Amino acid sequence: MSRKQFLLSTTLFILTFATTTFIGGSNFEQFYLTHTTIFNLSFWIGGLTYSVPLMAILFSHEMGHYLTAKKYGLTVTPPYFVPAPTLIGTFGAFIRIKSPFFGKRELFDVGIAGPIAGFAVAVPVLITGLFLSRIITVNPAPGSFIDFGKPVLYMILEPILFPRIPAGGDVLLHPTAFAGWIGMLVTSLNLLPVGQLDGGHIAYAVLGKKANRLSFSLIGILALLSYFYEGWLLWIGLLLLLGLRHPALPYMSEELDSTRKKLALLALIIFILSFMPVPVKL
Repeated sequence: MSRKQFLLSTTLFILTFATTTFIGGSNFEQFYLTHTTIFNLSFWIGGLTYSVPLMAILFSHEMGHYLTAKKYGLTVTPPYFVPAPTLIGTFGAFIRIKSPFFGKRELFDVGIAGPIAGFAVAVPVLITGLFLSRIITVNPAPGSFIDFGKPVLYMILEPILFPRIPAGGDVLLHPTAFAGWIGMLVTSLNLLPVGQLDGGHIAYAVLGKKANRLSFSLIGILALLSYFYEGWLLWIGLLLLLGLRHPALPYMSEELDSTRKKLALLALIIFILSFMPVPVKL
């Protein structure tokens, strides 16, 4: 890691921590109705209930990739966080692997390490956040609020943690639960089996060139889902820009062992548990 990379990575981390803490403070204020402002220390302390778990999820995901890439001797940048004035305070994080992949095993290991590490942190964050969440009565005017989708894991947990939700009631997510929700979304998007996404790496390592057909099929599925959530059109455009075909590997004859095949199944289960057909509905 060069000094320039370290400084850039550290600066972006600090900026993203600041933007996510600001968003967290706003969410904390709305959840507890504290009526604080950005000039109150309690606003920023409350914001940590969101920013710390969210940054931990994103950091774990990227470090999973980073450490595995370093294990194989690949040239890789440190994680770069992207601060943004958005509803969640960030556009996520990424690393750049500057060395080419040669075999299926290293491609598979680097691809799957991030989602597993991020998901392992996101699950306890979501569960903890749901314990802190509460039920409210919802009587909104049409179009006056944002309805967040529910990943499969959430739908499993909700009736366990909230067995009696009255008619007209809904669960108001604590900022920590919202961080876990974002962790689910990030995990599912990265596991889409397309191109050079994490899911694309895994699919290509397991299926070889057949994975390219899976990429094209998934675009069709996302196009159908865009009827219910227009945001998928943006993702389709981004995926087309990045490329649907995965680059070929020099050693395609290399076989994956049974352990890696079981991990591929685990990745599929994680994708199902974290996926949301309609992430946001206005």
